[in-house]
Amino acid sequence: MSLLFVVFFSSNASAQEMWGVANSNYAGQMGIGLNPASIVGAPYKWELHILSFDASVMNNYMYLKRNSRLIRNSFTGETVSEDKTPDRYTKTDKWAYSSVFLKYPAFIWNSKKFSLAFNTSTRLGLSANKVPYHLAKFIKEGFEYDPQQQLFFSGNGTSLVLINWQEFAFTGGMVLRNESDWYVSAAATLKYNYGFNSFFVNINDMVYNSAADSLLIVQNLDMEYGHASANDGETSTGSILKKRGKGWGLNYGMEFVRNRNDNFYNPCSKTTDKPYDYKIGISIIDLGYIDFNTEARTFSFDNASTDWFGIDTVKFDGIGKTDSVLGKQFYGVFMGARDKREFTLYTPAAISAQFDYPLGYNFYANLSVIQRIPLGKYAIKRANQIALTPRYETKRWEVSLPVSFYEQFKPRVGIGFRYGVFTLGSDMISPLVGLTDSYGVDLYLGISIKNWGNCGGQKRSRKPNTEKCKVPNRS
Repeated sequence: MSLLFVVFFSSNASAQEMWGVANSNYAGQMGIGLNPASIVGAPYKWELHILSFDASVMNNYMYLKRNSRLIRNSFTGETVSEDKTPDRYTKTDKWAYSSVFLKYPAFIWNSKKFSLAFNTSTRLGLSANKVPYHLAKFIKEGFEYDPQQQLFFSGNGTSLVLINWQEFAFTGGMVLRNESDWYVSAAATLKYNYGFNSFFVNINDMVYNSAADSLLIVQNLDMEYGHASANDGETSTGSILKKRGKGWGLNYGMEFVRNRNDNFYNPCSKTTDKPYDYKIGISIIDLGYIDFNTEARTFSFDNASTDWFGIDTVKFDGIGKTDSVLGKQFYGVFMGARDKREFTLYTPAAISAQFDYPLGYNFYANLSVIQRIPLGKYAIKRANQIALTPRYETKRWEVSLPVSFYEQFKPRVGIGFRYGVFTLGSDMISPLVGLTDSYGVDLYLGISIKNWGNCGGQKRSRKPNTEKCKVPNRS
């Protein structure tokens, strides 16, 4: 239980879907994770993705007060004062989600009927769910929080999962139907998952009482946890990025386009006509697993109890020391709770639906939904989301203003820009502008080069090449 205190607090203290760019017709590798079919029939010949980055954290407990001057303090080196980061102390369960990825050079190739892509990225995902409010309060204040002392608290179903892994992905897609009324495409991404580090904890049941600053009474604890990570003191890149597990993953998506306008996808055309009446996408994302069997350990506490005197002086210096302290306290011997030497964790699976509607003159409105797929307590749980994103989109530049609901909690307002090869945005700008309280942070950026075919993106001579740039007469 104390291990959960340490991990959950650290996840909240630190800094996904990139709604501002993911549904763009020009998203490329920055949208392939939401629906792999989005690259099929795209209005470019190929894309060379140089680099992209996304970092996001969201919770319903700790928050940054409005007008906290986060940007100014960042430039001046000042820290945000503690009174600017209060907690939402209500009796509802608490949750936290965090996601970070770094995608390296990648490629997309398009023909009229087929599309291929590959990418590799380093990812980190974390989810904490059903954390009781009293446990969250002790995480923040410590056991010396007087209003909660000398009271028995209980909880069950609490879970926390963290995975850091490398992902190697290959995507193949094709056009299934190309008629005047419907254009249907499908694509699948097969992923090889190379596991670096991981941690999980599941509290099935607990009853405890912080009787005093120095005494924790655990009446019952039914818990299991495990980890596969670098040993205490090993901080080299080789130890942190060591292979400790492997597995596979799959993304699959389809798109249904009503009355697709081929002229829009012609690189020589400058039409402002709508590219389609509407577009519907459905996808299954991050359906996968990683088996950790190197430097992996699991620990089990079955209806354990203890009177922990001196809890306020115990120091959890590293994961190995924590294992020993917990085993000694609950079972009387070091490593008394040790169970297995391998475990399997699941990646944050979800099903998604997207609806894109062109308003005309390069304006669009998009409605997208993500619903997590429950794969059990040994999985990173993806946050449920719904996003409404208006955008203005051209080949050269784009701006979007996504409004998203995260776990049906509070609306988030973001902004995204694309100009030339550069993309920059955030699905949550409140920490930057300081107009509202902020329960998280989000930032993404990308660099990619697109080839538009024979005409788009190339310097044209003073005498136009009428043979290459002749647009068919559709009258």
